[in-house]
Amino acid sequence: MEDRKAEVIARIRAYGIIKDPQWLDRPDELVPLWVMLEAMLELLERLDPPNRPFD
Repeated sequence: MEDRKAEVIARIRAYGIIKDPQWLDRPDELVPLWVMLEAMLELLERLDPPNRPFD
């Protein structure tokens, strides 16, 4: 695996954005739309948690 890809995968694992090792072990494979959307939702929930108070 190229160094850049390995670095990205390591950061994704560290942040816990994608938890399924099936996708993390195959970085060159196309992923279904739901996998990409799940990762985006994970990020959005971290930036703006659903039960965060407004003030």
